[in-house]
Amino acid sequence: MRTADICPDGTIKMEGAEGERCDQFLKTETIQIMAGAAMLSAFTYVPILARETMGAPEVLITILVGAYATAAFLTSYIFGRAGDVYGRRIVIRFGLLAALVSFGLLIVSRDFQTLFIVRVANGLCVGIYPGALAAYAFESNMKMGRYASWGAMGWGVGTLLAGYAAGTDIYLAFVMSTLFLLIAFISALTLPALPRTRIEVPWFPVETFKRNLSIYLSVFIRHSSAFAIWTLWPLFLFDKFQADTFLIGIVQATNAISQVVFMATITDRVQCRKLVLIGLLTSAVTFVWFTVAADFFQIVLTQVLLGFAWATMYVGALKYVTERNEERSTASGLLQSTLSISGVVGPIIATAIYLVWPGYEPIMLFAALAATVSAIIFYFSKNGAPVIVTDPETLSVETPLDL
Repeated sequence: MRTADICPDGTIKMEGAEGERCDQFLKTETIQIMAGAAMLSAFTYVPILARETMGAPEVLITILVGAYATAAFLTSYIFGRAGDVYGRRIVIRFGLLAALVSFGLLIVSRDFQTLFIVRVANGLCVGIYPGALAAYAFESNMKMGRYASWGAMGWGVGTLLAGYAAGTDIYLAFVMSTLFLLIAFISALTLPALPRTRIEVPWFPVETFKRNLSIYLSVFIRHSSAFAIWTLWPLFLFDKFQADTFLIGIVQATNAISQVVFMATITDRVQCRKLVLIGLLTSAVTFVWFTVAADFFQIVLTQVLLGFAWATMYVGALKYVTERNEERSTASGLLQSTLSISGVVGPIIATAIYLVWPGYEPIMLFAALAATVSAIIFYFSKNGAPVIVTDPETLSVETPLDL
């Protein structure tokens, strides 16, 4: 049998409904891997561009990262709701097109002021599509662990390729990001339509937020402190281990590949609350390990545990909001907003700690404590939202097609 006859989920490609499902999987996964590659490539190498090429100090870099995350927070909330009201595909396509244009502007950003404006535009654009894409994947009968694993694979492939390119000229990393987004947008143009029910969601979905408060709060505490680390992470590797752009790409790729393995093999077999707790506790262990790593090889080893921690926590959270809410795009958008607002708070934490206690290790120890606290909060929280649907195939098919 030809390789082309096998769907991405391992099933045999068939005509009719099964063939359409295979097509949905392939195109959704292409978007995930390419968009993920673009996002992390830019995120990893923008701080190095700002400091090493433009001469920006660490404090300004934390503001730059925070501004990007603030912008993503705003659009994640707005367009998560839009995915439920107006349709998944139109939001996915608009978001990827906007991201493609804005990321292309990184290539011509030659001073810090221009870079700052462009990164705010990047943040506004990358917050548009994730909630709708997660809802589309779930309603295509795709397992959330498998869905998330393709994004992680993109992170690894993207940072590795962009890191290699940046070794010649750092701006080539952003050329790579733009090309990745072009491929993602082309795939989005041919996404098959899905039957859907128009869901009326208020502008301020208080009930959705309250129903999922335990997961949003726990993710916020953990990810805010983790983002304090990621704000200066490329500089930590650059300063302490003399890692060049390609070695930094290897570190990021190790993390991403580990995520792919764990997401694809473990996460869909474990109940969502257990996944979240495992992810929070192993995050705490990982952050402590960062502080005692003595050489570059040990840092690479930490990325395997970090990949496991993120895979379990993120997929657990994604399963929680998609299985327990009818308004999946809104709930997923709020989860993405939580991750984005963590990216705002994280740089503030990093700046405050760095000014009081200069160095990278104090930030990492704080993150370990915060992850432990978030695990305790989630463990003692009520079960929260009841399961609405665990099998997407039970969704109605007698509804208008998604736009």
